[in-house]
Amino acid sequence: MRKHKIINTLALWLATTTILCSTISCGRDGHHSTPTNKPLNITIYLDLSDRLTRDLQPNQKERDIAIVNKFVQTFKDACVKDKIIRTKNHMRVIFYPSPNSSEIATLASVLEVDMAKLKGKEKKKALQEMDKRFTNSLSQIYDETLKAKKWIGSDIWGFFSNKKVDELCMRNGYRNILVVLTDGYLFHANNKVKTGNAYSYVLPQTLQNPKSSLIVKRKGLNNLEVLMLEVNPYDPKAHDKMQSVLENWFKGMGVKRFVVSETDLPSNTATVIENFISQ
Repeated sequence: MRKHKIINTLALWLATTTILCSTISCGRDGHHSTPTNKPLNITIYLDLSDRLTRDLQPNQKERDIAIVNKFVQTFKDACVKDKIIRTKNHMRVIFYPSPNSSEIATLASVLEVDMAKLKGKEKKKALQEMDKRFTNSLSQIYDETLKAKKWIGSDIWGFFSNKKVDELCMRNGYRNILVVLTDGYLFHANNKVKTGNAYSYVLPQTLQNPKSSLIVKRKGLNNLEVLMLEVNPYDPKAHDKMQSVLENWFKGMGVKRFVVSETDLPSNTATVIENFISQ
């Protein structure tokens, strides 16, 4: 009798432990990670500022397009795994503010695939055409941007602070992932705010101030994961400060999970992406 009681108690303990282990999974800084059975909602925010002119090999255009292509492949793999006919995955590439060019606006309009709005053969066709469509459109957008040379900056701080991120990157019932491709210098000519040592921008001079930070204007981003790639301060010694400023900003806004990663070879960045998506 006592033996059966011990066995039953042990079985109950193992069952409870299994449930706890499967339900408690923490991301960075102790935030809970997102259940993997939710459909993906991937938004890629491209910073079309003068970072595109940085002297890099491969150049920034090639790096960015390689990163987007990696996400396209990740998206397609997820759709196949979920069964194409049933999948509701969503992915798009955005810019903020929108480029002041009708040509770029037209090119950008094809950078979205919403499987929830497609039926049957439309889904399969969208996935088959995705690689070519995204690569061709992005290549033309970068060429147009580099030719125009109008560098007013990319308003990443404003995108989060005015809650545009909620409108464009959040869907109920989805795993919401925002990928930001930027060198880490958050700046827009028309949105400059300063309060003491807190700023709405990150510039070389703000990084020299050991007390500098980004203004946290809102909270409530507990249903968003952020992967910031291609961070690349002009002075390598400023990297730790830049990363700290960006991470503290995300933490202050309540972002569920975030990773800030420096620029690297596309193959290494691909590994960062795989690790982020798989967790």
